[in-house]
Amino acid sequence: PDIMEPKGMAVDQQLVLLASMQAKTFMDMYRMVADTQRENLWLFYRNNSVFIWNGTPLVGATAIRNSLKKLPGTQHKIESLDAQPIIRDLKRKHTALLVTSSGKVKYGMKKPVAFHQCMILERNPDKREDEAQFYILSHMFRYREDMPNQN
Repeated sequence: PDIMEPKGMAVDQQLVLLASMQAKTFMDMYRMVADTQRENLWLFYRNNSVFIWNGTPLVGATAIRNSLKKLPGTQHKIESLDAQPIIRDLKRKHTALLVTSSGKVKYGMKKPVAFHQCMILERNPDKREDEAQFYILSHMFRYREDMPNQN
């Protein structure tokens, strides 16, 4: 059966399934570029994008590019990924995606650091014919520290 019309699945369930698949595809590509082609990572952003990196706000693709190129090489390991659609226009089936993920990132030869990130992906207006094309509208990345045991 067609992936958009699985038998017995309600429309809202279909949207969540599609959001999950699109988010996984997007995040796999983003992680690959981050780890192997850092100089091209800024292409996932636009001039209206906002990136909060460990509390430091970066606005626009140029500012994001200038900041990201200062980082050493990375190796990301995504341990959890979740997504949900943000419905903007039900008639046109226009949705943005809210994507959260966590895992570990290793910078150069340093020990891996746990992180959490949240992104809002918006449809790329330059690629209207391709509903799978997204850019990062908003991105929050934060190192994660384990909370002390509350017992």
